[in-house]
Amino acid sequence: MSQSRFFSAALLFLGLVSLSACERGSQGEVAAADPERLIPKPCWFQSDDNWPDAQCFMMEVPENYAKPAGRKIRFPVVRFKAVTPDPTKRPLLHLGAGGPGASMGLEPENASDWLWLNYAKMTVEDGRDLIIMDPRGSGMAEPRLNCKEFIKDANTAFQRKLTSDEEVRVFTYSMERCYNRLSQIADLAEYNSATVAHDVEALREEMGVPQFNLYGVSYASRYALTVARDYPNAVRALVLNSAVFPNITYTQHLADDTVAAFKRGFEYCRDDKQCHEQYPHLQSRLESLVQALDDNPRTITVKHHFSEQEYPFVLTGQRLLRVLFQSLYNEQFYPDLPRVIAALESDDSDAEAMAPVKKAVAKFMDIVLDPYFGDAAGVSHYCYEEAPFVDFDKARAKADDTGVLGGAVRTDLELMQVQCRIWAIPGASMLESQPVHTSLPVLLLHGGLDPILAAADVDKARHELPNHQWLLFPHLAHDVISASNCAENAAARFLDHPEEPQRDSALACRQRELAQQSGDADTTPPPSSPQPATAPAP
Repeated sequence: MSQSRFFSAALLFLGLVSLSACERGSQGEVAAADPERLIPKPCWFQSDDNWPDAQCFMMEVPENYAKPAGRKIRFPVVRFKAVTPDPTKRPLLHLGAGGPGASMGLEPENASDWLWLNYAKMTVEDGRDLIIMDPRGSGMAEPRLNCKEFIKDANTAFQRKLTSDEEVRVFTYSMERCYNRLSQIADLAEYNSATVAHDVEALREEMGVPQFNLYGVSYASRYALTVARDYPNAVRALVLNSAVFPNITYTQHLADDTVAAFKRGFEYCRDDKQCHEQYPHLQSRLESLVQALDDNPRTITVKHHFSEQEYPFVLTGQRLLRVLFQSLYNEQFYPDLPRVIAALESDDSDAEAMAPVKKAVAKFMDIVLDPYFGDAAGVSHYCYEEAPFVDFDKARAKADDTGVLGGAVRTDLELMQVQCRIWAIPGASMLESQPVHTSLPVLLLHGGLDPILAAADVDKARHELPNHQWLLFPHLAHDVISASNCAENAAARFLDHPEEPQRDSALACRQRELAQQSGDADTTPPPSSPQPATAPAP
């Protein structure tokens, strides 16, 4: 699951309309009295000649399906058309960027070819349409439930030396003001996985699609599983990338999982002889560094996406833990982890040594200050379908036993309870904490370095899915399809033939991919190199 912006801060994701590439929809608007309608729009983003043709829409649905005549909300939908359409192939619906609350990047200033390019082999280049959406409350949805109060306060807070208790007070005030504003324009109890699943079914009916193939990455994989549970006849197959499972209460194990993620980072260096010799004892060094920075913070000047000038980020030890944890979502950071620790240990580090530090801090601030992140929608998800099933006393007891590396978690747990007291929405029924049992074909793609869900936990959770295949990429982290063409190729083959095993072809592909990355296409990677593995369904 991608960290929400609020959790990232506490814990630790303008062009012109181009009518030449974006087709206008052919449907007329349905009468306003209809509770759901798919409204064609000129595509609002620029595109190049090599883009597939696209149709753009706003999907209008009731905010509360129990009150169809009540307030309406909208979310954006873009349908990229197959280059050579195959009428026998059902479209793939991409359920959003995860989070919950993360934006797909459909905004005019953010849209780029990555919206479709990462999925081209399993969609537009294979006769299948690709449909992408921002879930309700996020990205370009109307309303977008983002806490601008948090952005303003975080922008100020991270330029100051604050204790953990002081940060809790600052961000509690942020969330109180955010709730007071947004609760006037939205029913915050209606932003959760079950209502998103209902939105998906309404979209399918309006599009006239017999069945969707569903693609879920990170938290959006929970949307896919919920659709499969509530509307099984509307789904053909599921591709789950770095999956989130409703029967795993992530907060309950947050302390242990956070420390385990750091330890995987240390092991990544320890398993490399040269790295281990150059950077020994990483865990004890990081623990000492955290304590030193809490006593004497350092100001790290960075240029992030939302600042035209250099931003003076005050790096305390607890903030360092959050910056590093967020960075561990990307396997490309793992070689930089020991360099970051070493650079911060010295007051005399040069610009080259400090470069990975600045890069990690800047990426962290890009998430914290993202105006399109629907963090309030994310809080609604959390307080509805996660918090009711957490024993916070036990979670705090675990956090107390995790030492220095779990320090930020202790603050997080307090903030999580505070935000749910502010939101004051009813919790979900036990159904939302139960495993989804579906006979539909499922492909699970997971990285062995994923900081949110360890591979061993996926290995347990997957057995609730009787018709699944599992591809594990040991040295990749979160979102393996973005990191490996072999993962996308496996998904493409799976969508064409869900009954055919993908392990052998994925393994052979990954070996070639690794050899090419090492600069020797004739070399088979050693056993310790990242290779995909599968385990058959029980």
